[in-house]
Amino acid sequence: MENIRLLDCTLRDGGYINQWDFGEKTIKSIIARLMEAGTDIIEVGFLRNCTWEKDKTLFPSMKELKKLLPKNPGNTQFGAMILHNQYDVEKLEPCDGTVNIIRVTFHDYDFREGLAFCAKIKAKGYQLFVNPINIMGYSDQQLLQLLEKVNHLHPYGFSIVDTFGSMTGRELTRIYSLCENNLAKDIVLGLHLHENMAQSYSLAQSFLKIREQGRCCVLDASLNGMGRVPGNLCIELIMDYLNRHFGKSYDLDPVLDAIEESISPIKQQEPWGYMAEYFLSAKFNLHRNYAEYLLTKGSLSSRDMHQILQMIPKEKKSAFDRDFIEGLYQQYEKSGGKVNVSRVY
Repeated sequence: MENIRLLDCTLRDGGYINQWDFGEKTIKSIIARLMEAGTDIIEVGFLRNCTWEKDKTLFPSMKELKKLLPKNPGNTQFGAMILHNQYDVEKLEPCDGTVNIIRVTFHDYDFREGLAFCAKIKAKGYQLFVNPINIMGYSDQQLLQLLEKVNHLHPYGFSIVDTFGSMTGRELTRIYSLCENNLAKDIVLGLHLHENMAQSYSLAQSFLKIREQGRCCVLDASLNGMGRVPGNLCIELIMDYLNRHFGKSYDLDPVLDAIEESISPIKQQEPWGYMAEYFLSAKFNLHRNYAEYLLTKGSLSSRDMHQILQMIPKEKKSAFDRDFIEGLYQQYEKSGGKVNVSRVY
Protein backbone atom coordinates (compact mmCIF):
# COMPACT_ATOMS: atom_id res chain seq x y z
CA MET A 1 0.00 0.00 0.00
CA GLU A 2 2.40 2.67 -1.20
CA ASN A 3 -0.38 5.25 -1.05
CA ILE A 4 -0.28 5.13 2.79
CA ARG A 5 2.82 6.68 4.33
CA LEU A 6 3.98 7.63 7.81
CA LEU A 7 5.57 10.94 8.77
CA ASP A 8 7.47 11.04 12.04
CA CYS A 9 7.30 14.45 13.75
CA THR A 10 9.26 13.66 16.93
CA LEU A 11 12.05 16.13 16.26
CA ARG A 12 9.57 18.87 15.38
CA ASP A 13 6.41 18.43 17.45
CA GLY A 14 8.26 16.59 20.20
CA GLY A 15 10.49 19.61 20.57
CA TYR A 16 7.76 21.43 22.47
CA ILE A 17 8.62 19.16 25.40
CA ASN A 18 12.34 19.94 25.60
CA GLN A 19 12.57 23.26 23.72
CA TRP A 20 13.93 21.27 20.74
CA ASP A 21 17.16 20.66 22.66
CA PHE A 22 17.65 16.98 21.82
CA GLY A 23 21.42 17.16 21.42
CA GLU A 24 23.23 16.63 18.13
CA LYS A 25 24.10 12.99 18.85
CA THR A 26 20.52 12.15 19.81
CA ILE A 27 19.09 13.90 16.75
CA LYS A 28 21.29 11.87 14.43
CA SER A 29 20.52 8.68 16.35
CA ILE A 30 16.76 9.23 16.11
CA ILE A 31 17.00 9.88 12.38
CA ALA A 32 19.12 6.75 11.89
CA ARG A 33 16.71 4.57 13.89
CA LEU A 34 13.67 5.88 12.06
CA MET A 35 15.34 5.29 8.71
CA GLU A 36 16.25 1.75 9.76
CA ALA A 37 12.60 1.17 10.65
CA GLY A 38 11.54 2.20 7.15
CA THR A 39 9.84 5.47 8.13
CA ASP A 40 8.64 7.16 4.97
CA ILE A 41 9.10 10.81 5.99
CA ILE A 42 11.06 12.35 8.87
CA GLU A 43 10.22 15.91 9.83
CA VAL A 44 13.53 17.17 11.21
CA GLY A 45 12.28 20.36 12.87
CA PHE A 46 11.16 23.94 12.35
CA LEU A 47 12.58 26.51 9.97
CA ARG A 48 12.45 29.69 12.02
CA ASN A 49 14.00 33.14 12.32
CA CYS A 50 16.53 32.11 14.95
CA THR A 51 20.19 31.65 15.73
CA TRP A 52 21.30 28.12 14.96
CA GLU A 53 22.39 25.86 17.81
CA LYS A 54 23.74 22.46 16.74
CA ASP A 55 21.91 20.61 19.51
CA LYS A 56 18.46 21.94 18.59
CA THR A 57 15.99 21.17 15.81
CA LEU A 58 15.25 24.83 15.06
CA PHE A 59 16.96 26.03 11.89
CA PRO A 60 17.44 29.46 10.29
CA SER A 61 18.06 27.82 6.90
CA MET A 62 18.29 24.49 5.10
CA LYS A 63 22.06 24.72 5.25
CA GLU A 64 22.08 24.01 8.99
CA LEU A 65 19.35 21.37 8.82
CA LYS A 66 21.22 19.37 6.20
CA LYS A 67 24.23 19.03 8.51
CA LEU A 68 22.22 16.51 10.55
CA LEU A 69 21.16 14.32 7.63
CA PRO A 70 22.85 11.11 6.48
CA LYS A 71 24.56 10.94 3.11
CA ASN A 72 22.50 7.95 1.99
CA PRO A 73 18.84 8.44 2.95
CA GLY A 74 17.58 5.40 1.09
CA ASN A 75 13.81 5.63 0.58
CA THR A 76 13.25 8.07 3.43
CA GLN A 77 12.27 11.65 2.65
CA PHE A 78 13.02 14.58 4.93
CA GLY A 79 10.89 17.58 5.73
CA ALA A 80 10.54 20.68 7.89
CA MET A 81 7.68 22.82 9.12
CA ILE A 82 7.26 26.60 8.99
CA LEU A 83 4.86 28.80 10.93
CA HIS A 84 4.27 31.30 8.16
CA ASN A 85 4.67 34.39 10.36
CA GLN A 86 7.85 33.15 12.06
CA TYR A 87 10.13 32.76 9.05
CA ASP A 88 11.44 35.00 6.29
CA VAL A 89 10.71 32.95 3.19
CA GLU A 90 13.19 34.99 1.17
CA LYS A 91 15.97 33.21 3.11
CA LEU A 92 14.82 29.79 1.94
CA GLU A 93 17.10 28.12 -0.57
CA PRO A 94 15.57 26.48 -3.65
CA CYS A 95 14.93 22.77 -3.21
CA ASP A 96 17.92 20.62 -4.16
CA GLY A 97 16.26 17.27 -3.33
CA THR A 98 17.94 16.77 0.06
CA VAL A 99 14.90 18.04 1.97
CA ASN A 100 11.84 17.57 -0.21
CA ILE A 101 8.89 18.46 1.97
CA ILE A 102 7.92 21.69 3.70
CA ARG A 103 4.71 21.99 5.68
CA VAL A 104 3.26 25.43 6.32
CA THR A 105 0.81 26.33 9.09
CA PHE A 106 -1.51 29.30 9.50
CA HIS A 107 -4.67 30.25 11.39
CA ASP A 108 -8.14 30.78 10.00
CA TYR A 109 -7.85 34.51 10.62
CA ASP A 110 -4.68 34.88 8.53
CA PHE A 111 -5.20 32.15 5.93
CA ARG A 112 -4.78 34.56 3.00
CA GLU A 113 -1.31 35.53 4.21
CA GLY A 114 -0.62 31.87 4.89
CA LEU A 115 -1.56 30.75 1.39
CA ALA A 116 0.48 33.56 -0.16
CA PHE A 117 3.44 32.30 1.86
CA CYS A 118 2.69 28.75 0.68
CA ALA A 119 2.84 29.86 -2.96
CA LYS A 120 6.39 31.13 -2.40
CA ILE A 121 7.43 27.78 -0.90
CA LYS A 122 5.99 25.91 -3.87
CA ALA A 123 7.77 28.24 -6.29
CA LYS A 124 11.08 27.20 -4.76
CA GLY A 125 10.46 23.60 -5.81
CA TYR A 126 9.45 21.95 -2.54
CA GLN A 127 6.67 19.43 -2.04
CA LEU A 128 4.36 21.79 -0.18
CA PHE A 129 1.94 20.63 2.49
CA VAL A 130 -0.78 23.07 3.57
CA ASN A 131 -1.47 22.48 7.28
CA PRO A 132 -4.25 24.81 8.49
CA ILE A 133 -4.27 25.18 12.27
CA ASN A 134 -7.43 24.00 14.07
CA ILE A 135 -9.48 22.61 11.22
CA MET A 136 -12.18 21.92 13.82
CA GLY A 137 -12.67 25.68 14.09
CA TYR A 138 -13.77 25.96 10.45
CA SER A 139 -17.45 25.78 9.58
CA ASP A 140 -18.33 23.57 6.62
CA GLN A 141 -18.66 26.64 4.42
CA GLN A 142 -15.34 28.07 5.57
CA LEU A 143 -13.60 24.76 4.93
CA LEU A 144 -15.09 24.54 1.45
CA GLN A 145 -13.84 28.04 0.71
CA LEU A 146 -10.38 27.10 1.96
CA LEU A 147 -10.33 23.93 -0.12
CA GLU A 148 -11.25 25.92 -3.22
CA LYS A 149 -8.25 28.19 -2.66
CA VAL A 150 -6.01 25.20 -1.92
CA ASN A 151 -7.05 23.58 -5.20
CA HIS A 152 -6.10 26.77 -7.00
CA LEU A 153 -2.68 26.72 -5.32
CA HIS A 154 -2.45 22.96 -5.95
CA PRO A 155 0.09 21.93 -3.31
CA TYR A 156 1.54 18.47 -2.94
CA GLY A 157 -0.52 17.82 0.19
CA PHE A 158 -3.21 19.12 2.54
CA SER A 159 -3.53 18.02 6.16
CA ILE A 160 -6.45 17.57 8.52
CA VAL A 161 -4.88 19.02 11.67
CA ASP A 162 -6.75 18.46 14.94
CA THR A 163 -4.76 21.15 16.73
CA PHE A 164 -6.72 21.15 19.98
CA GLY A 165 -7.31 17.37 20.08
CA SER A 166 -11.07 17.83 20.04
CA MET A 167 -12.01 15.63 17.10
CA THR A 168 -14.38 12.67 17.50
CA GLY A 169 -15.05 9.88 15.03
CA ARG A 170 -18.17 11.60 13.70
CA GLU A 171 -16.31 14.85 13.16
CA LEU A 172 -13.44 13.08 11.45
CA THR A 173 -15.93 11.50 9.04
CA ARG A 174 -17.55 14.88 8.34
CA ILE A 175 -14.27 16.71 7.74
CA TYR A 176 -12.75 13.85 5.76
CA SER A 177 -15.84 13.71 3.52
CA LEU A 178 -15.61 17.43 2.79
CA CYS A 179 -11.93 17.08 1.94
CA GLU A 180 -12.28 13.92 -0.10
CA ASN A 181 -15.11 15.28 -2.21
CA ASN A 182 -13.74 18.77 -2.74
CA LEU A 183 -9.95 18.43 -2.78
CA ALA A 184 -8.27 17.70 -6.11
CA LYS A 185 -7.75 13.95 -6.33
CA ASP A 186 -4.00 14.15 -6.87
CA ILE A 187 -3.40 16.16 -3.68
CA VAL A 188 -2.11 14.00 -0.82
CA LEU A 189 -4.32 14.06 2.28
CA GLY A 190 -2.60 14.14 5.67
CA LEU A 191 -3.85 13.59 9.21
CA HIS A 192 -2.31 15.04 12.38
CA LEU A 193 -3.91 14.01 15.69
CA HIS A 194 -3.43 14.86 19.35
CA GLU A 195 -4.14 12.80 22.44
CA ASN A 196 -6.33 15.18 24.47
CA MET A 197 -9.26 12.77 24.41
CA ALA A 198 -7.17 9.58 24.25
CA GLN A 199 -8.50 8.83 20.76
CA SER A 200 -5.60 9.35 18.36
CA TYR A 201 -4.97 5.63 17.71
CA SER A 202 -8.68 4.94 17.28
CA LEU A 203 -9.15 7.94 14.98
CA ALA A 204 -6.16 6.89 12.87
CA GLN A 205 -7.75 3.47 12.38
CA SER A 206 -11.08 5.09 11.47
CA PHE A 207 -9.33 7.30 8.93
CA LEU A 208 -7.68 4.28 7.31
CA LYS A 209 -11.04 2.51 7.18
CA ILE A 210 -13.00 5.33 5.54
CA ARG A 211 -10.31 6.69 3.25
CA GLU A 212 -10.75 6.53 -0.51
CA GLN A 213 -8.38 3.83 -1.76
CA GLY A 214 -7.17 5.85 -4.71
CA ARG A 215 -5.96 8.87 -2.73
CA CYS A 216 -2.48 8.96 -1.25
CA CYS A 217 -2.40 9.78 2.43
CA VAL A 218 0.17 10.59 5.11
CA LEU A 219 -0.31 9.91 8.82
CA ASP A 220 1.67 11.91 11.38
CA ALA A 221 3.01 10.18 14.48
CA SER A 222 5.91 10.43 16.91
CA LEU A 223 8.06 8.16 19.04
CA ASN A 224 6.04 7.17 22.12
CA GLY A 225 3.66 9.99 21.15
CA MET A 226 6.18 12.69 22.13
CA GLY A 227 4.69 16.15 21.69
CA ARG A 228 3.15 19.02 23.59
CA VAL A 229 1.21 17.56 26.49
CA PRO A 230 -0.78 15.37 26.14
CA GLY A 231 1.08 14.24 22.99
CA ASN A 232 0.52 12.71 19.57
CA LEU A 233 -0.27 9.42 17.87
CA CYS A 234 2.41 6.86 18.81
CA ILE A 235 4.35 5.80 15.73
CA GLU A 236 5.10 2.36 17.19
CA LEU A 237 1.35 1.67 17.47
CA ILE A 238 0.40 2.80 13.98
CA MET A 239 3.42 1.06 12.41
CA ASP A 240 2.33 -2.22 13.97
CA TYR A 241 -1.28 -1.66 12.86
CA LEU A 242 -0.22 -0.95 9.28
CA ASN A 243 2.00 -4.02 9.27
CA ARG A 244 -0.84 -6.26 10.44
CA HIS A 245 -3.68 -4.85 8.38
CA PHE A 246 -2.23 -3.04 5.35
CA GLY A 247 0.69 -5.20 4.29
CA LYS A 248 3.38 -2.80 5.48
CA SER A 249 6.78 -3.98 6.68
CA TYR A 250 8.01 -1.37 9.13
CA ASP A 251 10.69 -2.69 11.48
CA LEU A 252 9.55 -1.99 15.04
CA ASP A 253 12.82 -2.94 16.75
CA PRO A 254 14.76 0.24 15.79
CA VAL A 255 11.76 2.32 16.86
CA LEU A 256 11.66 0.58 20.24
CA ASP A 257 15.42 1.13 20.57
CA ALA A 258 14.98 4.83 19.81
CA ILE A 259 12.27 5.13 22.46
CA GLU A 260 14.40 3.39 25.09
CA GLU A 261 17.62 5.22 24.26
CA SER A 262 16.41 8.71 23.40
CA ILE A 263 12.77 9.31 24.36
CA SER A 264 12.23 7.59 27.72
CA PRO A 265 14.95 9.66 29.45
CA ILE A 266 13.21 12.85 28.27
CA LYS A 267 9.81 11.58 29.39
CA GLN A 268 11.14 10.87 32.87
CA GLN A 269 12.08 14.54 33.17
CA GLU A 270 9.14 16.11 31.30
CA PRO A 271 6.24 13.63 31.11
CA TRP A 272 3.39 13.78 28.59
CA GLY A 273 0.22 11.77 28.14
CA TYR A 274 -3.50 12.04 28.79
CA MET A 275 -4.58 14.55 31.44
CA ALA A 276 -8.14 15.49 32.36
CA GLU A 277 -7.35 19.21 32.08
CA TYR A 278 -6.41 18.85 28.39
CA PHE A 279 -9.52 16.79 27.79
CA LEU A 280 -11.49 19.80 29.03
CA SER A 281 -9.74 22.20 26.65
CA ALA A 282 -10.41 19.76 23.79
CA LYS A 283 -14.04 19.33 24.79
CA PHE A 284 -14.64 23.03 24.11
CA ASN A 285 -12.15 23.15 21.18
CA LEU A 286 -10.00 25.70 22.99
CA HIS A 287 -6.40 26.74 22.60
CA ARG A 288 -4.46 24.50 24.95
CA ASN A 289 -2.86 27.50 26.67
CA TYR A 290 -6.14 28.20 28.47
CA ALA A 291 -5.86 24.90 30.33
CA GLU A 292 -2.16 25.42 30.91
CA TYR A 293 -2.78 28.89 32.33
CA LEU A 294 -5.40 27.63 34.77
CA LEU A 295 -3.09 24.81 35.83
CA THR A 296 -0.60 27.43 37.03
CA LYS A 297 -3.17 28.67 39.55
CA GLY A 298 -2.67 25.56 41.64
CA SER A 299 -5.82 25.93 43.70
CA LEU A 300 -8.26 24.95 40.94
CA SER A 301 -9.76 21.48 40.72
CA SER A 302 -10.65 19.86 37.41
CA ARG A 303 -14.28 20.71 38.22
CA ASP A 304 -13.33 24.38 38.66
CA MET A 305 -11.49 24.37 35.34
CA HIS A 306 -14.50 22.80 33.66
CA GLN A 307 -16.71 25.61 34.95
CA ILE A 308 -14.35 28.33 33.75
CA LEU A 309 -13.40 26.89 30.36
CA GLN A 310 -17.00 26.39 29.26
CA MET A 311 -17.54 30.14 29.57
CA ILE A 312 -15.03 31.06 26.86
CA PRO A 313 -16.96 32.33 23.81
CA LYS A 314 -16.32 31.20 20.24
CA GLU A 315 -14.41 34.32 19.21
CA LYS A 316 -11.87 33.75 21.99
CA LYS A 317 -11.27 30.03 21.50
CA SER A 318 -8.61 29.68 18.82
CA ALA A 319 -6.18 32.41 19.92
CA PHE A 320 -5.09 32.46 23.56
CA ASP A 321 -6.09 35.64 25.42
CA ARG A 322 -4.30 35.80 28.75
CA ASP A 323 -6.13 38.86 30.05
CA PHE A 324 -9.49 37.32 29.22
CA ILE A 325 -8.86 34.04 31.01
CA GLU A 326 -7.41 35.90 33.99
CA GLY A 327 -10.61 37.95 34.13
CA LEU A 328 -12.71 34.79 34.12
CA TYR A 329 -10.54 33.27 36.83
CA GLN A 330 -10.72 36.36 39.06
CA GLN A 331 -14.49 36.55 38.71
CA TYR A 332 -14.82 32.85 39.45
CA GLU A 333 -12.80 33.23 42.62
CA LYS A 334 -14.73 36.29 43.80
CA SER A 335 -18.10 34.69 43.13
CA GLY A 336 -17.26 31.52 45.01
CA GLY A 337 -17.46 29.31 41.94
CA LYS A 338 -19.96 31.10 39.71
CA VAL A 339 -18.99 32.96 36.55
CA ASN A 340 -21.10 35.77 35.12
CA VAL A 341 -19.70 35.88 31.60
CA SER A 342 -21.56 39.03 30.61
CA ARG A 343 -19.52 41.00 33.11
CA VAL A 344 -16.24 39.80 31.61
CA TYR A 345 -16.87 40.52 27.93
